[in-house]
Amino acid sequence: MRRPLLAMGAALAGLAAVASAATAPTPIRVVATIQPIAMLVRELGAGRVAVTSLVPPGASLHTFAPRPGDVAAVEETGLFVEVGAGLDTWAAKLENAAAKRPERLVLIELPGLDPLPADAHERDLDASGRPARFDPHVWLDPIRVRDVVAPALVAALVRIDPGGRAEYDTALAALRARIDELDAEIRRTLEGHGTKFVAFHGAWRYFAARYGLEEIGVVEEAPGEEPAPREIARLVEAARAAHVPAILTEPQLNPRIAATIAAELGAGTVTVDEQGDPRDPERADYVALMRFDARAFARALGNGAP
Repeated sequence: MRRPLLAMGAALAGLAAVASAATAPTPIRVVATIQPIAMLVRELGAGRVAVTSLVPPGASLHTFAPRPGDVAAVEETGLFVEVGAGLDTWAAKLENAAAKRPERLVLIELPGLDPLPADAHERDLDASGRPARFDPHVWLDPIRVRDVVAPALVAALVRIDPGGRAEYDTALAALRARIDELDAEIRRTLEGHGTKFVAFHGAWRYFAARYGLEEIGVVEEAPGEEPAPREIARLVEAARAAHVPAILTEPQLNPRIAATIAAELGAGTVTVDEQGDPRDPERADYVALMRFDARAFARALGNGAP
């Protein structure tokens, strides 16, 4: 009787597995244009969400071009999350090409976000007197993420998956608590350091505004546009006057010019990352990414002394 009993047990186990698979909810498909937003959706999704980032790890946000298969990804998703403000303008083309349009969320348009102007010298205003162009890098301010972006992502998930509300709300509370701790940690990390920095490009103004830092210049005003010799000379002069000990570079961008400027200053380079990379544990989720960047800033700021 032993063998039939074993066979019966295996059969019952197989039936249980089939039943479990049949009752398990199908993951809600979400597509985000960029990695850090996909990281947030994944954490807030409480295991109910399968999320994809259209910009792959290691690619530049500013030079990315959609691939043919990205239209199908948008057609098959329940929620499409964009940043807006010119960062992912190609997203609209994907939506227009898709036969089926998903729920859409554009972060820069969220009520209460209070986005910064595209740069400190923005002079173009719309009919309401607001800047006509905004800086898209809102996810680099953890407090805006905690108070505006994360709740908006959860509200969008609930709209397409009402049955997951309790799980999404629990995940939101946990993420907000993690960001509270992160904010305190960033402040401790930066305490006692200088405040002036030079970045490769102007991605860090939200981070700087939140933590009392001052961007005194960038290597490239627009990604891929190398500065003219006169601009390099001005940047070197400003960095030298501010006693900047290092230039901030990014892993997705060519550091050659930054390294040249750093050499002329007798300074170093330090890598920060606006995107993160799920393949690297130090940058694999949102909180880890911001912790990585805070530590990089601390190294690049030095102690502020001449």
